[in-house]
Amino acid sequence: MFKAVNVQQTANVVKASRTLELAFRSKATDYLTKKFFDVPVQEKYSRQRIDAMIHYFTAVNYDYGAHIMEANDLIGVMIYTAPGKHLPVKLTSDLKFNKQYLEKINLRKKEIIPKEIDYYYLFMIGKNPENPNVKGSTRALINDLKNRANNDNCAIVLEAISEQAKEVYRYFGFKTYLTYNYGVGEVNSKGELDSQGCGLTAHLMAYHKDGDKILRN
Repeated sequence: MFKAVNVQQTANVVKASRTLELAFRSKATDYLTKKFFDVPVQEKYSRQRIDAMIHYFTAVNYDYGAHIMEANDLIGVMIYTAPGKHLPVKLTSDLKFNKQYLEKINLRKKEIIPKEIDYYYLFMIGKNPENPNVKGSTRALINDLKNRANNDNCAIVLEAISEQAKEVYRYFGFKTYLTYNYGVGEVNSKGELDSQGCGLTAHLMAYHKDGDKILRN
């Protein structure tokens, strides 16, 4: 039996960002964040610098109309854009990365989602690891977004950047429509610098209440 957790929209960008900064601490996430900010992967960086980038992502999404949702007093935080209100895709200066990541997923999204169906885009979701005993935040946030999509007859699209994340989304009914590698020749599977590295693996996933009938393989 799961305890009901209240989910609500928040304008507290600072606290929401802090939750995401703590939730996304890995070399793999650092690599992806640096790519989006056009920071050379070999360049030295501090944790404070990466945190500032995540804070900027949170703030700019808020400024452009994305929804920042929170659960359990900001222990869990989710950022998504609503149907018809997605932020434009901004390519990086790295053409190889664009091809491996951004262009590939954008093309696949168009292939799987029919033109008559719109979608929510789940940009980030995370839980503050400093509060491990507070349960139910992630479940509540994902179910809240699924309910919105179900009521609007819309899909939900996201990128799972770890196997653990993929399994969590799969549990909630999401299906993988593309598995792709990026960072090949720059990092290994852990996000560590490696000129011979195999890169990182991510998964484009989507959900619709009538997924097998609506979404195209």
